[in-house]
Amino acid sequence: MESNLSCLSSLKDDDTPIYVQPHYRESYRLAIYALLCGGKDAYEEFLRAEQISHFLSEEEIGFILGHAELPAVEDEDEGKHVTQDGGPSTYFPAESDEEVPDLELGWPEVTLEDVDTSISLLFNPPRQNTPSIKDVVRKQIQEARQVVAIAMDVFTDVDIFKEIITAALRGVAVYILLDDSQFKSFLTMSHRVGINIQDLKNIRVRTVPGQQYQCRSGVKFHGGLEQKFILVDCRTVLHGTYSYSWSFEKINLSMVLVITGQLVCSFDEEFRRLYARSTVPPVLSKERPSVRYLRDAVALHSPNSSQLSLHQIPMKPRLMNGMRTKTSSGLRK
Repeated sequence: MESNLSCLSSLKDDDTPIYVQPHYRESYRLAIYALLCGGKDAYEEFLRAEQISHFLSEEEIGFILGHAELPAVEDEDEGKHVTQDGGPSTYFPAESDEEVPDLELGWPEVTLEDVDTSISLLFNPPRQNTPSIKDVVRKQIQEARQVVAIAMDVFTDVDIFKEIITAALRGVAVYILLDDSQFKSFLTMSHRVGINIQDLKNIRVRTVPGQQYQCRSGVKFHGGLEQKFILVDCRTVLHGTYSYSWSFEKINLSMVLVITGQLVCSFDEEFRRLYARSTVPPVLSKERPSVRYLRDAVALHSPNSSQLSLHQIPMKPRLMNGMRTKTSSGLRK
């Protein structure tokens, strides 16, 4: 069933769709090739020679040069060579033969196709008589009964992290996907509050890179995870520009949509797609030790937040559904 939100009214009487030419410029590919091979000077020289306007910002140039990876070097016949696939430069991620990771902690089987979508908008700083984004996030985590799934670029908010730990200690499955370039800050934050993620059996933390760009020479770089949402019990989503950090709570302007109903299914699917392309950070890839809880759930529970009123946000009653173990591609085991 197609979501009503995805239907767009045509401005014309005829049914002929407007064709949009896919955007690709060979000159851009060659300019990036020059940047990766010869640096910024080579890039600018190519632009001048081809009479092309600058299409990369200074920040993008710095990002590309700072994240470029050289081709793999392998030993062969006591010598070394650079492995190349001879393929063209591409904006698309490389194919992988790795097995799709399971959502091993379980995943709710929820049917929302016939449930009307309800959307409310929150701002930071909060508007008059509305709760803050952070308070709503914490409240949703406290009310979770089956699963909390987070996709986030930056996660260094200690208060939200403690709510996550408390939820995991009471048996809620917690999946956290982070931008791989920001994982170190998350790990540092967890260590500062005395938590070792590997010691908690109900939490899985993985990282997700953005799209990979690879040149013919084999030099490549990838983007980041810019999706920011939390999915609670596969029934409620908070999605927007708010990152889980002190800066977004106190000084940054942001907004979040609180979504229930049919549209949540799209976020359910998207999280599983992200999980399918995620990897375990090397520091967490070692064999899990026996489970031991470092802190008591009561000590970690944040006081007073349970009194938060969400009367401004229309929420559907939560129905308890059986958990199922499902791969991130959506197939039941």
